[in-house]
Amino acid sequence: MLSKIIGLLYSALAVNAATLPTVVFTPGAWHGPQSFDLVRARLTLQGYESEAITLPSVGAEPATVGLEEDAAVLRSTIETLADAGKEVVVVVHSYGGMVGANAVEGLGYLQRAANGQAGGIIMLMYLSAFAAPNATSLLDMLSGEYLPWMRADGDKVYADTPETIFYADVDPVLRAKAIAELSWQSARVFSDPATYEPWNDGIEVMYFHCEQDQAIPLATQEAMAAQFPAGYTTFYANSSHSPFLSHPDLVVEGVELAVKVGQEKIAV
Repeated sequence: MLSKIIGLLYSALAVNAATLPTVVFTPGAWHGPQSFDLVRARLTLQGYESEAITLPSVGAEPATVGLEEDAAVLRSTIETLADAGKEVVVVVHSYGGMVGANAVEGLGYLQRAANGQAGGIIMLMYLSAFAAPNATSLLDMLSGEYLPWMRADGDKVYADTPETIFYADVDPVLRAKAIAELSWQSARVFSDPATYEPWNDGIEVMYFHCEQDQAIPLATQEAMAAQFPAGYTTFYANSSHSPFLSHPDLVVEGVELAVKVGQEKIAV
């Protein structure tokens, strides 16, 4: 009897996974894909399939890798899923917003449908992420200078005081682990420009705001999101820059909202 129950549960999960979108996570600068492990584990329990990409520019040696290479990895991941007919929710964090924008041109669900193709992005969720106007770089958005906690050393940029900038509300044990896993960031990504504005080309976007963020203050998040079309989807969390560690359940809620709205939009 127990084996039959377990079999039915696995069958239900398999059916659910076939009908739910796949969630693709893109980390920010200095971070690896393991940042999203807590969120992904929760999504798995709810039947979602997910992936988290590795940015070539993080820890690169030599540190000459730029935004283009990062975007190519994300684009390849999304294309593989879309070509398999999958609906995709893309979650981009911090610098990952630059990566996401440069990666998704032509991959929106409705864009692909217009070309007779199945699958594609139903929502691009900015998780306290940079949304840069076309031809604008991160340094442009930072008024031409690294922030005080960013330490440049040749082709590499390091994040100082991550315990407060990134992880102010994270459990001390998780915080120590996250800090140990940080790497340097290729300096080139700060000067490489955005080449696409997905919100102005028919791709649905959402902004997940982190109210206690010390890396990208709330006012800055809201100013960037103001570029989005009227009626865009928002979610607010009383969190630091890294809610995937401090409040993973809230990130799951945000993803569920992204799925709900995204599926409603493509059903119209």
